[in-house]
Amino acid sequence: MTSIINFFKKFKNGLKTVAFAALVFLAVYAILYYSTSWNTQPVFEKASTGGSSFAGSINSDDQSLAAANGIVLADYNIWASQNGLKGANAKLNADPDGDGLPNYLEYLHGTDPNKADTDGDGYTDKQEITNGYDPAAPGDARPAVELTIAKINVTAPMVWSKSENENDQLIDLAIGVAHFPQTASPGQNGNMIISGHSSNYIWAKGSYNYIFKNLNNLIPGDIVDVKTVQQNGKIITFHYKISEKFTTVPNDARIFEDSGSPVLTLSTCWPLGTNLRRLIVKGDLVQ
Repeated sequence: MTSIINFFKKFKNGLKTVAFAALVFLAVYAILYYSTSWNTQPVFEKASTGGSSFAGSINSDDQSLAAANGIVLADYNIWASQNGLKGANAKLNADPDGDGLPNYLEYLHGTDPNKADTDGDGYTDKQEITNGYDPAAPGDARPAVELTIAKINVTAPMVWSKSENENDQLIDLAIGVAHFPQTASPGQNGNMIISGHSSNYIWAKGSYNYIFKNLNNLIPGDIVDVKTVQQNGKIITFHYKISEKFTTVPNDARIFEDSGSPVLTLSTCWPLGTNLRRLIVKGDLVQ
C-alpha cells in the first residue's frame, strides 16, 4: 500500500514538473514570437499622392493662386506643356517673357507666355491690359465689357468713352453705361469710373435712360460684376464689393480720387429727374 502511495506522489510531482516546464516553454516561445513578429512586420510607407503632371512642383502658393482666380490646374498644366514651360518657368506666378504679366494672367487672357507682345502691335501684353486694350488683338481693339448688378436687375454694355465732353458723354450713355476716359480699366489698379442715367427727358432716345434709377438701393457688401470679353473669346469677370455710398456735387474730388488698388466708382444724377447732384457708389475688387 505504501508503495502505491509513493508512486502517486512521484507521479504528481512529475506532473507538476512537466506543467512548469511547459509554462516556461510557452512563455519563452511567446516572447520570441512577438519579438520576432514586431521586428519583421512590414513597414507601410505613406501612400504617394502621385504628384502632378504640372511642369514643376505645385506648391501652396500655386494652389492658392489657382483657386483665387478660378483656374483648373489640370487645364493649366496642359496649357503650360503646350507652351513649352518647364521647371520654374511653369509656375503660375512666373514671367518667362518678362512683360510683367505672370503666367496665370497669360493663361486667363489667352496670350503667349513666351512673347512679350502677343499681337505684335508694339505694346506689351501688360501695357495693353493695364490701359484697357485687347492684348490678343492688334491695334487699338478693346475688349467688350458688360456691367451686371444682380440686386437691382441691371445688365448693360460699358462704352469706352473717348471724350470728357458732356455732349459726347450723352451719346455714349444712350447705348450703355460710360467708362470715364483716363480712369482705370476693369480689374486694374486705380479708380474706374462708370456713369449711367438714373432718368432722362421723355423725348431723349436711348435704351438706357433709367439704367441706374435703383442705384440707391445698393448697400455695402453688395456685388457688382464687370465682365470683359476679348476677341479671342477669353472671358474674365471682375467682382467688386460695395464699400460706401454718398450724394454730392458733380465736381467732388472724392469721385475722382485715385487709388493704389482696384476701385469701382458708379455715378448717376440724383435725385431722379434732376442733374444738380450725383449719387456715388464705390466698391473694391474682390481678390
